[in-house]
Amino acid sequence: MVCLLKIRGLQDQMSAIERKLADFILDNSHLLRDYSSQQLADAVGVSQSSVVKFCQKVGYKGYPDFKLAVSEALVAQSSYSRDEPTDVTKAPLAEVEQFQYQLAANFRTLTEINETKTLERAVKVLDSADKILLSGFGGSGLVAADFSFRLQQLGKTVCYHPDPAVQLQFSAQLTEQSVLLAVSQSGENQDVLRLARQLKPQKVQLISVTSFKTNPLSLLAQTALYVLGGDSSPRLDPLLEQLSAQHLCHLLYLQLSKKTNNAKVLEHSQRLMKELAQR
Repeated sequence: MVCLLKIRGLQDQMSAIERKLADFILDNSHLLRDYSSQQLADAVGVSQSSVVKFCQKVGYKGYPDFKLAVSEALVAQSSYSRDEPTDVTKAPLAEVEQFQYQLAANFRTLTEINETKTLERAVKVLDSADKILLSGFGGSGLVAADFSFRLQQLGKTVCYHPDPAVQLQFSAQLTEQSVLLAVSQSGENQDVLRLARQLKPQKVQLISVTSFKTNPLSLLAQTALYVLGGDSSPRLDPLLEQLSAQHLCHLLYLQLSKKTNNAKVLEHSQRLMKELAQR
């Protein structure tokens, strides 16, 4: 699925010709199996070189690799469709089943829309940071607060506070060795953007966690991480986005906790927590 997700996520950054190709491919992806690059170019009304450049823009060496990725995406979609609950309106817990299915699908795609090297870079930056400031509000704030707790378990110097004024005060202590991890589903929260822009002259590393699309926050970040957004249910979509972002942070936490120094601190922290629970 990642190929088609990449195309949707990059559409806002595309030229007019690239958007024509993107629209055609998204609407007619099943046709690509039988299309050569020249046939695709003729169908859209662009040059063959434009097709090749488009494939490279979305992360593939050329048209054959891109064509294979589209075919794999269609197979994955078909598999998800077979697994998806049908006629859920008749089940007493229909919405719960639908939510669980969509959440599992979102979790599966996290390692597809985020490249391994990007996740590794985020882990490396967080592990070497002298201070970490987490920013987020609303549902994103819950993600930031939970990740703050996880990082503190590993002995990291972390700050999270729901008040943007407190975040700004803490930001004055940050250096080039520090990190701002900003969570914003839309990537357009003005308090988060103000903080990110203020810290840019201080050369603080920015890790963003946003929905998978072009947005102001991800464009500011040295390391941009993504989760799938939703557009089908005003009740379920915010939950899916929040839990996906939290799961992504947990993936970072798991990698951080494997490192020797962090593992020792975590073991000590868990021992203290057990002692407190027994009092």
